[in-house]
Formats: sequence, C-alpha cells, structure tokens
Amino acid sequence: MERSKNKRMKTTKYVFSLLIFLSITICQVDNLDWPNLNKYKNDNKRIRNTPKKDNRVVFIGNSITEGWDWHYPEYFKKKGYINRGISGQTTPQMLVRFRSDVIDLKPDVVVILAGINDIAENTGPSSVKTITDNIISMSELAIVNNIKVIISSIIPARDFPWRPEIDPRYKILKANSILQSYALKNNLVYLDYFSKMHDGNNGLIKQYGIDSVHPNKKGYIVMSKFLEEAVELALSPIKKNEIDKYFPRVWNNSKGEKLNYRIRTPENLDRRKKYPLLVFLHGSGGRGNDNEQQLWDANSIGAFAKQKIFSQHESFIFAPQVPENERWVSTNWNTNNYSLISISSTMRLMFEALDSITETNQNIDMSRIYLLGFSMGGWGVWDAISRRPNYFAAAAPICGGGDPKQALNIKNVNIWAWHGKDDNVIDVKKSQNMVKALENNKGKITYTEIEGRGHDSWLDVWNSAQLWNWLYSQRK
Repeated sequence: MERSKNKRMKTTKYVFSLLIFLSITICQVDNLDWPNLNKYKNDNKRIRNTPKKDNRVVFIGNSITEGWDWHYPEYFKKKGYINRGISGQTTPQMLVRFRSDVIDLKPDVVVILAGINDIAENTGPSSVKTITDNIISMSELAIVNNIKVIISSIIPARDFPWRPEIDPRYKILKANSILQSYALKNNLVYLDYFSKMHDGNNGLIKQYGIDSVHPNKKGYIVMSKFLEEAVELALSPIKKNEIDKYFPRVWNNSKGEKLNYRIRTPENLDRRKKYPLLVFLHGSGGRGNDNEQQLWDANSIGAFAKQKIFSQHESFIFAPQVPENERWVSTNWNTNNYSLISISSTMRLMFEALDSITETNQNIDMSRIYLLGFSMGGWGVWDAISRRPNYFAAAAPICGGGDPKQALNIKNVNIWAWHGKDDNVIDVKKSQNMVKALENNKGKITYTEIEGRGHDSWLDVWNSAQLWNWLYSQRK
C-alpha cells in the first residue's frame, strides 16, 4: 500500500514537471505572442468594465503565482484577488505584459513574485542584475501609476526538475538580497517567503512542495499567512522608512574629530532592563558621509530586519560609518604576513563613540556586547578584538583577515568566522590562517567555509538563523 502511494506521488510530480516543461515550450514556440498577452485578454476586459467595490489586489508571476488557482483556489476566491500568473514565464515577459495585466486593471496593490524561471534559463541565460532590474522596472511602473507594491522574495529551490544541471540556490540568495534592499530603500513591502520556507540548505521544505520548486496546498497555506500581513501593511496609510528607525548621531571628540554613526534601540524598550548591543562594521561599499550607506551596504539593514534583531533578540545596534577613502584597518587587504599595526583613526573614533554610548546608556548589558563585520569590516572585527580581547562577548568576522600572531591574545573570545572558498577579493587563506592559529592555541573558534561562494559570503550569514542565535546566546 505504501509502495503504491509513493509511486503515485512520484508519478504526480513527474506529470506536473512535464506540464511545466510543455507550457514553457509552447510559450517559446508562439513567437506571435511571446509574453502571452492573450491569456487574460478577455478577463481583463471584464474587470476593467466592473466597478471596484473593495481594494483590488493583482498578482503577477509565473507558475508559482498561477498555482494558487490550482492548489488553493478557495483562498483567492474568498479574498477577491486577481491572479495574473503564467506558468513558465520569465521577468522580461512579465514586464511586457505588465501594463495590460496589471496597470490597466487599476489595482490598489500589485504583488510581484518572479525570477525563478530566469534562473532556470527558460528564455535563455539571465544574470541576477537583469532579473532584479526587470522586477524593479515593474515596481517603478506601478509606483508612477499610484499602485502600492509588494515585492516577494523568490521562494527557495535546490534544483529544477526540468533543468537538473542548474543549481539555483546562490542566485536566489543574491536576487532576494537585492530585492529586499530596493524595497526597504523605497519604502515598499518586501514579502519574505524564503525565510519561512527554506529547509536549512536553501531548498524548499519537502512538505511544502509538490517538487523542489512548486508549492503544494500546505505550502500555499503557509504563504497565505505572510501574504495577508503584507497586503495589510501595503494598504496601511503610514509605513515608516526602515532607515529612519536607526537614529543618526555624530561623535565629536575634544580634538574636533568626528565620526558618523546610527543607533537603534530594541523594540518595546523597558528602562528597567538591560539589553545586548551589536557593533556592526560595514564593508568598503558603506563608506561616505551620508550616515546611511553603512546600513544599505550589502543589504545589511535587510539582514537585521530578517533576523528580528530588535524584537526576537531585543538588541541595540551601533553602526558607525567609515569616511570616504579611509578604512577600519590601514593595510592592503591581501598583504602577506600581516602584523597588527597602529590603530587607524576610524577604529580609534569608533571605540571612543562606543565607550561614550555604553557609559551613558544604562540599558546596555556590558556582558553581551557583540561584534560583526564583513569584508573591510571583517578585517575590522579581527583588529578590534585584538585591541580589546576582554571586551566583546562574541565576534563574527566575515571574509576578512587579521594577524595570526594575535591568536593567543584572543583565544578566549567566542568567534565564528565565515569565508567563501572562491573569494577573489580577500583570499580565503586570510581566514584559514586565523582559524589555524586559534586552533593551535585552543581558541574558541568556529569556522564556516562556503563551497562555490566568492566574496559575498555575507549572503549566507544574513540567512543563517543559526549564526544569529549563536551570537546572541554568548556572554562574557
């Protein structure tokens, strides 16, 4: 009986994947209607001629959007949502039909879920930039037509049944990071399906899918919960910009030197309690004088939101900004045989500002001060703990480097280092050398080296609940 059931399930998955493949093929063959404008032509006319009674919400996407009608039709029917998903489609096809299938229907909200078929190369090879540019273009078209935008993450997928030679996981992470950053910068709603549906290895949780890409009814039920919250948020009259939740400050010392920084407090701050503080050191892309870019750099601000730093972990964040053309550590990042040098002016000012904050804020728990940074900031993390080995409860240097001779000095610091194996900006040996030196000195070191990852190993950190839970569990 069980064998027969498994056989039926495998047959169902095969048939569904075959249908997806056939729909892709038909779409590509019909060169006269490449974006499939005719699919919803008659229904669009009906809707345009129907007066709006409630808020109108239109969904545009591929088979994952169209699949609501196949696997959970009662939900869209109950809500009155309009489904404009077309199986097998890629973002350029959606962009062509965006006016007829979305704008002309005069919706109050559009929900965009796209990109997975671009990664599968359904209409040819496509870069992450091309995918996200197309989604951003759809968003901009909606905005100028007074339509509120919900940008959905690409849902997790470990492989494609119709393109088994492609591993989509890295491109999904990269695209989602760009989309979330764009949404936050432009005060749009980002609907993060990915975080709720991945299996820990960036694939779709098995019980949520009919295969490794497409949700089943259970998957859509999970999605509906977060979708409802996103629609409600999009329709709310006031939504505070994410950057405005971080208070801009400037540290000025007695010598007339200054350092820009932002600080954010835990949600529901209780003045009778003490809370942890995360010191965040940005990468080279965060340098400047605007006191904002340090958080937008590599979508760090999105990572903090995703991991619920201020609600679940109830944390303060201190995010200083390195001025243009300066560094946390005044050295060439790929120098060989690096030794700890004189402290940079920016690192010195960072410590001055940090000391001022902790001395004047009685709600900060001095036994729970954490340090995290990537790239240039990864160098900064190794440098900072070498200068204050007894100060931080834990540190997470990402794709950085330091002085291995400091291993004995920092062996009692709880450290989790990350690096991409194929990093061509800061050689992975920089982290390997630090880890080896700490292991030789019986240091408290954990190391994650990511196969196939280049310099952007922070993408894995941003999505690793395990790392953030570990960080906030440490105490001095």
